[in-house]
Amino acid sequence: MNRKVAQDSAAANGVKPAFVNVLLKVKRPAPEELTHHSRKERYQLLRANAEAQREQLQQWIATHNLSDEVRSVSPATGFNMLFVECTPHAAQALLQAPGVIDVMPVDQVD
Repeated sequence: MNRKVAQDSAAANGVKPAFVNVLLKVKRPAPEELTHHSRKERYQLLRANAEAQREQLQQWIATHNLSDEVRSVSPATGFNMLFVECTPHAAQALLQAPGVIDVMPVDQVD
């Protein structure tokens, strides 16, 4: 039996799916866009970009009916990373979300 069928049958039986912690790497502005800015301005631009990516991700999660499978999305920072607590199924689906470059299990992050 494949994993998706097992998760669907567990959900149908009222069993809550297991949650995992993953790290999402999201798109960020190109270095050329940041070169002529001060350090403070670069940080502000990167933070605004991460916040926009987070908002876009949350909308995508809602429109793809994954809200019950995503427990939390970390606040945006100046880095292009977001921590997400979700089911393994949602983690796999997040690879298709706009702006997401990679999804890595937290225990496998180097």
